[in-house]
Amino acid sequence: MSEMAKAIRSLETARNARKMLPSFYDRGLGKRKNIAWCMHGVPTELLMAFDIEAEWPENFGAFCASQLVAQKFIAMAEQEGYTGDLCAYLTNTMGYCKRSKDVGGVAPESPYPGGMGEPVVLLGSGYLCDPRYKWFQAIATRYINVPIFNSDPMSPPYDIDIKDKRIKEHYLEQLRQDIWGQIVFLEEKLGKKFDVTRFRRIMEISQESLYYWCKSLELRKAKPCPMGAADYFTCIIPQLFMLGKEEGLEFYKALYAEMKERVANGQGVVKNEKYRMYFAGIPPYFNLGMFNYLEKLGAVSVFESVYYPGPFVDVDLKDPVEGLVQRIWERASWYHECRTEAMPEICNPGIMLGVGSKFLLELVDEYEIDGAVMHRTHSCRAISWGQVHYKNLLEKADVPALVFESDMADPRKWSDARFKAQIEPFIEMMEYRKYKKVQKKSNSQEI
Repeated sequence: MSEMAKAIRSLETARNARKMLPSFYDRGLGKRKNIAWCMHGVPTELLMAFDIEAEWPENFGAFCASQLVAQKFIAMAEQEGYTGDLCAYLTNTMGYCKRSKDVGGVAPESPYPGGMGEPVVLLGSGYLCDPRYKWFQAIATRYINVPIFNSDPMSPPYDIDIKDKRIKEHYLEQLRQDIWGQIVFLEEKLGKKFDVTRFRRIMEISQESLYYWCKSLELRKAKPCPMGAADYFTCIIPQLFMLGKEEGLEFYKALYAEMKERVANGQGVVKNEKYRMYFAGIPPYFNLGMFNYLEKLGAVSVFESVYYPGPFVDVDLKDPVEGLVQRIWERASWYHECRTEAMPEICNPGIMLGVGSKFLLELVDEYEIDGAVMHRTHSCRAISWGQVHYKNLLEKADVPALVFESDMADPRKWSDARFKAQIEPFIEMMEYRKYKKVQKKSNSQEI
């Protein structure tokens, strides 16, 4: 396969994402009112309750990368003085803003005609990575003068008793204040009152969507696996950006039905599934075709660490805001009990990393993992936290792990030759480990 290859998707639902999720894929077309630029970690359900349309600079960066235009915006940001060691999504955004300001409209390099649109508010979050604290502040200071609301991350210490009632109530109250703070901010800036009844219905749709998404991911335990990484990184869209929308719910219902049928028929991503892999890190969005290359070698990614929602959390929506608070806390408690020693700030609305020593070892058994490929992302330190630690943990469990370096949006960091030089002997290592396990099992049965 050539460098920077686009992904070939296996599932019909994933291939038809543009048709099934029109409000997401068409958001850059035409004129929109009341646009908010948001960071991952902002509850999409709140935006829908206020009829505010969202644009996500992080997702825009991934889309620019997939269309091979991110490098241009990143280079423009570097000329502005932003270092290449910063988050590539951030520098892509800064380059886009600078270019749009210079031309007095949408940057002509934008991968879709309407660009990100002119925001009326910026909704930020300090969750997970350090550049987020200043990202939107820099935008509002240098490029677009609009009001900002920033959520502060909450991080229960690793060694506390997460079931302690006092600790639980402390974080629940912080979450309530943060979410109600966003509500009051949007009421003031948009001149519109928060409709609790409407929000309840939005949360009902959101919960049902998460239910079908979680059930779909459970089906990946089947052998052969019905969904690979190329499909997964398309199917995360409703979870991240469309929770509460009917079309997102219909997408996940269709996805679950298709995957369930595949499992019943014994249909996998590839005809000959030899190796089941765990993939850690944000993928190189300019080269999702790397997963198809691995699949040609018989290696299928059956679980990805990023954007994993955790087990489904059912909540009482009599008070829908409190239901959202409880969902965030229950998910954070689950993450904490997974021993997420290398994952801070678990108590937040965002969904990012499915890691933790206890959780990872359970994955090895439940998904029958043969090996792990970890992407050390050059411009995202947050995603790369703990990878060497988890690699060593997997090696002790007799699961080989490979760490390769590149970037999620900047193709200048990618090398086909280097990747293939690493992956081919890694495949041989998985084959050898599988052979040794079969021999060990055979010898024990003879005894």
